[in-house]
Parts: sequence; C-alpha cells; structure tokens
Amino acid sequence: MRRARSTAVRRVGGMGVLALVAALAMTACSDESEESTDTASDSSESSASTEGSDDSPESDESQEEGSRDEGSGGGQATAGDAVAVWVTAIVEDQPVDACLAMGTVGDDGTAVANTAEMCEGEGPEAEQARQGVSALRESFLPENPGVPPVVAAAEGTESEGTTTFGGDQITVDGQTLQDIVVSNSTGVEAGQIGIEVETAEIDGLWYVTDMGLSLG
Repeated sequence: MRRARSTAVRRVGGMGVLALVAALAMTACSDESEESTDTASDSSESSASTEGSDDSPESDESQEEGSRDEGSGGGQATAGDAVAVWVTAIVEDQPVDACLAMGTVGDDGTAVANTAEMCEGEGPEAEQARQGVSALRESFLPENPGVPPVVAAAEGTESEGTTTFGGDQITVDGQTLQDIVVSNSTGVEAGQIGIEVETAEIDGLWYVTDMGLSLG
C-alpha cells in the first residue's frame, strides 16, 4: 500500500471513524504488502452472553428487546470507559459492539448515539463497521493479547463537552495504543504516528464520536 509522504491529520465523525481511519491506519503498512483489506470478517456480529440467564422464552424475548433499545450496550458512565469498550471491541473483532460504543455528530454539532437497529442491520453503516473493525484490529492488536484484553484510558483532555484521549493515554494489556500501532507497522518509527480518540456525552452516557490520525 502507499505510505503517507508527509504529516497529514484527518478527522472523521460517527461511522466514518471505522471506514476512513481504518484505511489511513493501513497506509503505514509496507509498500511491498499487497494483502487486501476488503474482505469482511465472517464473524461480523457479536453474541450476547447468556450465562446465568433465565432459559424461558419470555426472558429471551425480553433480553432481545432490551438489546435493541437506542444506544443500548454502548453508552458508558465515563469517557474513559467509552474508549475502553470501543478499543476492546476492535481488539476482539466485535464490529457490532464497536458500533454501539459510538455516536454520530450531525451538521448542527449535536451527537446522537448509534442504535442497535443500525449497527446490526445490513445497511452501509453496518458494513462500514464490519470492514473498519477488521482493518483497525490489524493495527490495534498487541502481541499475545489477553482474553479478554485489559484496556484502560488515562484522564483525557476536556473541551466544550467532549473529552479527547491521545494514543499514549490508551493502553491494551499494559502497552500504549500508539506503541502497538507502530509495532504493527513497517517503515514507521515512534513519533511518526499520532492518534486521538474523541468522546462526547449523549443523554448522560459517553460514546466515541471522532478519531484523529496523523502520519508523517
């Protein structure tokens, strides 16, 4: 793939995070690599855990309906938790969970949480999630990840209702996300990649709404 020749900062919102940023992240790969990133993951939908649940049909139906509420399963109590859930979903190749952890910012600047109907459907947004998570996972996956991986985010920078985290503030099994991306790239050194993940509060819960990536 073509490597970025100069530093460029790209920011995208909503589902574009998983589509555009995934493509940008992969520009850090070796020019000799011709592997296609167009193949979607076969296991594109996450399965809700049923351990300890009631086996009755009524209980199953209630659980299914609850999982389809707007923004269900994605919003978190803190901005750091939202980032941790999102990164964990990417590392575990769970596009639906990653989608549900995100929100979309409209033209008027208002952020809206992604819905289960959108994330689990067959529309373009769901397809972007499947392809984007698969591609980002190649960059975000540490060597010998834990099951599940331990993801944490340090205190971010607050500004006008959003909180932003740098790649050096997010860790996966003790390694910073920035270092992991560098180690998974060819021809890229520390300091040449910059990562920022932005979160916003929507109806009292936090979601990932934007991501910035610089290559140089």
